[in-house]
Amino acid sequence: MKNERYAELHEKWRAMIRTRDDRSEIVNYDAPSFPSYSFEGHLDGSSPWIRKAHWHDDIELKTVLTGRMAYNINGSLVTVETGDSIFINAKQFHYPTDIRSGYCTYLITVIHPRILISSPEVESEYVLPVITNPDLPYLLFPAHSAEAAAVARLSREINDSAGNQFEITRCFFNIWHYVLQAAKTHIPEASAVNYEHIDRLKNMIGFIKGNYMDKLSLESIAAVGNMSKSSCNTIFKKYTSHTPNEYLIRYRLDKAMELLRTTDMPIGTISMECGFASASYMTEQFVKCYKTTPRDFRNSKR
Repeated sequence: MKNERYAELHEKWRAMIRTRDDRSEIVNYDAPSFPSYSFEGHLDGSSPWIRKAHWHDDIELKTVLTGRMAYNINGSLVTVETGDSIFINAKQFHYPTDIRSGYCTYLITVIHPRILISSPEVESEYVLPVITNPDLPYLLFPAHSAEAAAVARLSREINDSAGNQFEITRCFFNIWHYVLQAAKTHIPEASAVNYEHIDRLKNMIGFIKGNYMDKLSLESIAAVGNMSKSSCNTIFKKYTSHTPNEYLIRYRLDKAMELLRTTDMPIGTISMECGFASASYMTEQFVKCYKTTPRDFRNSKR
């Protein structure tokens, strides 16, 4: 039972999405000196990393083992079925989400493309054309195809080779072979992305993260993105699945959870520190989002 509890907590730590002010992910690499990690996890409606919009310089590979899930990638919803493998390119704004299908298990690998760069020629001819291609936000390898089977097998080998940097590098080069082949023949539908909108969204998210303690209005958030309130609402909903106000509340709740877990500050003080108008309003939102009160959450962590 103790080992099962440890495995559950370890998975939650590995899967937790922590981000910087520009919403880029602080990736939980297996080793600080080697930019990759891999683990087998699960997703359901209560997973704390669900619908956490983020991006990173790494590429992301995910194979769905059981069930089905979806990714929002630059505003497009991509369904990933059992046996499918998906490649998400570097710097894409994305987040995983369930699709009312219950429980889903998956194998994920996040790895930086610099591992592939053995020479300037390899970088210029075989890496940069993929990771800088604006028309290639993702590649989907459908179940029962030879490519999906190969990518899933190699991802499993990476997962089983934790700590063996040579084996991880070998597998990644082999995966890149399939990525290069697919990139030449397949461009995902609806891949046209307004990168100007994404840049503005990052600025607005950074503004929220830097000023969440203050009273923020939709007008002030939209002004940072140099757009109208309606456009601001539309862009937030498209890329994060939340309105600006919902996003602000959830970020404040994230900060409140951190303080509840790591300090003995009174709940009323925490609510003020996190920008809530009152402790009762923070509690209302906390229960709505996490199905528990701040007090019960704090007690459970102790």
